[in-house]
Amino acid sequence: MKITSTSLNVRMSPKKVREVTRQIAGLPVARAKAILANIPRKSAQLVAKTLNTAIADAEHIRTEWDETNIQNEVAKIKEKINIKTNKQGALARKYRRLKAELARYEEYLDSDKKLAAESLYVKEAMAGAGTPLRRWRTRARGGGTPIIKRTSHIRITLSDE
Repeated sequence: MKITSTSLNVRMSPKKVREVTRQIAGLPVARAKAILANIPRKSAQLVAKTLNTAIADAEHIRTEWDETNIQNEVAKIKEKINIKTNKQGALARKYRRLKAELARYEEYLDSDKKLAAESLYVKEAMAGAGTPLRRWRTRARGGGTPIIKRTSHIRITLSDE
């Protein structure tokens, strides 16, 4: 099963964050945390924070989700999908999110390790560009020059497969 955590609009350029995220992609969680702890950059702290959030999300799902409750939820969602599907076989737009929710629950049921902390690894770590902050610096003869303060979105996906 995949767990994704995202930090939005982090005040650092994506180029600086990508240098760190490339180092942890594909590693087990314990090793990725150790590597991030030893990198002396601000971006490593931001990536570590996002990684810790993803680990906490996985731990929460592992403790809160009970297999019998999930099977009951899957049955309810399948029933709702059947009710809301029209004669042409298309699901009403309002209920299309049910397919993604059903896939997530079924993926958890099919998983052997059920998000065990020792089996998690960083499947994907990436940094994309966020909305830049635009500022102006005054220049000669009443003009101005733009200053673009870049932001980034950090996304980390953990998997147990």
